[in-house]
Amino acid sequence: MSVSKYFKDKLNKLEASINPTIKQTFDRNKSLVIEQQTYEQWYKGEDQKGSNLVPSYALSTKVVKKRKGQPFNRVTLNDTGDLYKSVKVDAQTNSMIISANVEYYKYLVAHYPKNQILGLQDEFLKQFVTTKVLPNLKKKFKDIISK
Repeated sequence: MSVSKYFKDKLNKLEASINPTIKQTFDRNKSLVIEQQTYEQWYKGEDQKGSNLVPSYALSTKVVKKRKGQPFNRVTLNDTGDLYKSVKVDAQTNSMIISANVEYYKYLVAHYPKNQILGLQDEFLKQFVTTKVLPNLKKKFKDIISK
């Protein structure tokens, strides 16, 4: 085999490994992604842009939340916990889909139209790529090159 063919084969294998490795990384870290979506964003009252979820709770909701011992100074989208429990992550070949499977989700989207409720904040994605995706890609690349 010629040197150029050898390198071309290695480069093709490297390129072909990128999307599957990213998918595998998201598959292995679904719980981290769900934690980010629910407790690191929603529970803090933030959407995927880091903006506050608006409008705020109605006074009657604040009273109920206070009685339940739940935060009432921000919208957490967490009353019964059903929404948080319903969040799923589906890692695709070159994308990731976060979904929520509760009947009332469509009403949340209608009630908070200015917010992008589902989706991860850029800072988390940057950190995830740096701490999870890149190390997995480096390992995969090292494995391919050393064979």
